[in-house]
Amino acid sequence: MNLTKVNGCYSKELRENCNNIKLLVKDNNTNVETMRAFIEAIIEPAFINADAKKRFRVNLHNCQTKEEIDQLCADVVMHGMYYTPHKRKSVAQ
Repeated sequence: MNLTKVNGCYSKELRENCNNIKLLVKDNNTNVETMRAFIEAIIEPAFINADAKKRFRVNLHNCQTKEEIDQLCADVVMHGMYYTPHKRKSVAQ
C-alpha cells in the first residue's frame, strides 16, 4: 500500500513537498527552527492522526540539523511508499 498517495496521510504531504524541503536544506538563510516549523505546517492538513504521525513529530523535534530533518522526511516518504499493514491480533473473549 502506498501511503504517499492517500489523502489525509502526512507522508503524502511530505512527498508532495520534497523539492521544497530540499531547497530549505540548501538555503543558508534557513535555520533548523524555521525548517522544523515549515515541516509542521506541511503535515498540519493531514487529518489521519495515527501513532506514526505523533512519533514523527517527536522525532522531528529531536532533529538537531537541517540534514537530519531532511533525512527523517525522506525516510517517512520511503516507508510510506512501501507500507504493509500489520494484522491486528484478535482478543479472545
